[in-house]
Amino acid sequence: MRQSYRYHYYTLILFFSLGTLSLCAQKMNTDSLLVSIITDMKTSNNYQKNIEKCLLGKKIAPEYLDFQLLLGRNYEFIKQTDSARYYYKMVLDKNPKYEEAFLYLINLNIHEKKYNEAIDLSTKAIEYHPNQIAFYHKQADLYDLLKDEEKHKSSLLETQKRFPEDTKTKEALIQLDRKHLHTRVGINYNFTIIDRKETGPWHLAHLEAVKEQKWGSIIGRISYANRYNATNFISKGFQYEIESYVLMGKKNYSYWDISYSNDFVFPKFRVGGSFFLNFNKGWESDFGFRYIETFNIDVLTLVTGVSKYAGTYWFSLKGYLNNNKKKYNPVFLLNCRYYFDSKYDYINSSIGFGTSPDERTTIAQLQNRFNLNSYRMGLGYYHIFDKKIITGFQINYNYQEYFPNLYQSEYEFALSLHYKL
Repeated sequence: MRQSYRYHYYTLILFFSLGTLSLCAQKMNTDSLLVSIITDMKTSNNYQKNIEKCLLGKKIAPEYLDFQLLLGRNYEFIKQTDSARYYYKMVLDKNPKYEEAFLYLINLNIHEKKYNEAIDLSTKAIEYHPNQIAFYHKQADLYDLLKDEEKHKSSLLETQKRFPEDTKTKEALIQLDRKHLHTRVGINYNFTIIDRKETGPWHLAHLEAVKEQKWGSIIGRISYANRYNATNFISKGFQYEIESYVLMGKKNYSYWDISYSNDFVFPKFRVGGSFFLNFNKGWESDFGFRYIETFNIDVLTLVTGVSKYAGTYWFSLKGYLNNNKKKYNPVFLLNCRYYFDSKYDYINSSIGFGTSPDERTTIAQLQNRFNLNSYRMGLGYYHIFDKKIITGFQINYNYQEYFPNLYQSEYEFALSLHYKL
């Protein structure tokens, strides 16, 4: 009796052991098969062979949704999108929280331009995965593809509210804001103190109007300068200027500027132009010229530069080569901006060497500073209030050579106030 009991006992143990080993072996087989499929997808394009493996895995372990997901991927690779869609939906029917299935099906709908279906899927994906930012990005991009600007902006603002530090969303909001056409008027004022006796202060004010159009923008500007120099003589006068940016296709544009003055405090005549070429990943290059005619000399300047948007940062490096009677003078300027919520909200910093023909404060001194050294740096903050009032404050420091080996310090304070109509 006791021997019979032991016999049944050991038989049960053997049975359960074999069953466990069988299950373990099956799991090992399905896992190794899954790894094999993924490896083949990365290293070869034999998608038909992968499909056969996926079907085998699905038969061995029908509860393994990974095989069905990979079936969808491989069918998509061989352009059998109906089959791919079928398996993606099957995975989501069995497990509505499967992130990759949502993502693949959304991308498939985008590829086939089924944007409304993709939006519905992204909404459902956000419900199941409220902390997965990729689905928020997809939804915002889809509204952009549909050219629904209102919903695009609303989606971006919702994303920013949930993920306030996301740089991609900040950049998208800034780019969206740049598409809006505005008309604004404003005034800029620059006050410069110089640490050399009987020199300065300098006052410079601009009254300007900006009109943005679909073809670009045009700016009208009247400037007034009042400068006290070393001989106790006050130099003052007006300058009249027109500036314009003209779009040249979807990505490129040009810049043009012309100004005139009959007062010694400004150049008599100035004209300039640049062409800007935009490339992928936020890169931009420009090349152009500036021509300045003063009452004493004429200067032709060649200009080139490169800039880059990196998230909410913008970097710009410009080089100028001033030429007067075969005398050349190089100028370099590096700018960096960090944008907040719009194109009018940013911090700006700059460093430079030489006297640039684009520096409005010192342009009248170009004839005196052509062959003299200049080292400058600046820091500014710009902000828009109530979506209408644009303000700015900038501090610049310039260590200027005014006579060979003799230097003066120049402290410039700039204020700007614009109103969007």
